[in-house]
Amino acid sequence: MGFRIASSALAAAFFLASGGRAAEPFSYDEWTRVLEARVDAQGLVDYDGLARDRADLDRFLAAVAEKSPTSHPALFPTRNHELAYWVNAYNALVFHGVLARGPERKSVWTGGLVSGYSFFVGTDIVLGGVKTNLRALENGTIREGFRDPRIHAALNCASRSCPRLPRKAFDPENLDAELDAAMAEFVAGNRNVSVDPVTRTVRLSKIFDWFERDFLDFETSRGSPDPSLIDYVNRYRGTLPAVPRDHRIRFFPYDKALNRR
Repeated sequence: MGFRIASSALAAAFFLASGGRAAEPFSYDEWTRVLEARVDAQGLVDYDGLARDRADLDRFLAAVAEKSPTSHPALFPTRNHELAYWVNAYNALVFHGVLARGPERKSVWTGGLVSGYSFFVGTDIVLGGVKTNLRALENGTIREGFRDPRIHAALNCASRSCPRLPRKAFDPENLDAELDAAMAEFVAGNRNVSVDPVTRTVRLSKIFDWFERDFLDFETSRGSPDPSLIDYVNRYRGTLPAVPRDHRIRFFPYDKALNRR
């Protein structure tokens, strides 16, 4: 609550300092051009082509390094404007991190004593002039700051078991619909949700295991006295059959191979 009040005050100050003119919205045009050019319909990435022509990516990275909802709140007037920025920035910085690894592109989870540490923690990133890392961005800024489990269908860590990368930037004006669609697509995929009626078992993406508390807390916040991951999955199953609540839950192994074409 304090952060929101402070952001609103800063936004008002920026507005007054600009003579009462509304600030130009933060642009995701360069990031959309990268996604359209380098990501296919399956969400796989042409990293080699991007390495040869990365001008749009570098321009977008320069923009997020300079401006953020913290440093320039007038550019991000709503919660959805803030969240869209952080999600788009995360995905773009993952691209940057993959390219920075050079010719070794089997997986971003290799290197160091702890799986993924060098990539997600050991590599500095800059957002709005503040140095941080991908893990802090995901866990602190995005997960703790917004408490919206749909982000787990939007953040992509450059691995084959990640949710599919879209071919355009997340749009602040349509973010709720886009996050709903992303989660619906995620739980519709057999590699993320697979029901075996014979053994009365449902296998879920490892993401539901790693971030179980996020999903259960959401269900609790919606009034469930006995939350289950199956409850959350069923919210987004649409026309697909609901997963029976009494099924045992198991998790797929996570494919950490690079999501490259």
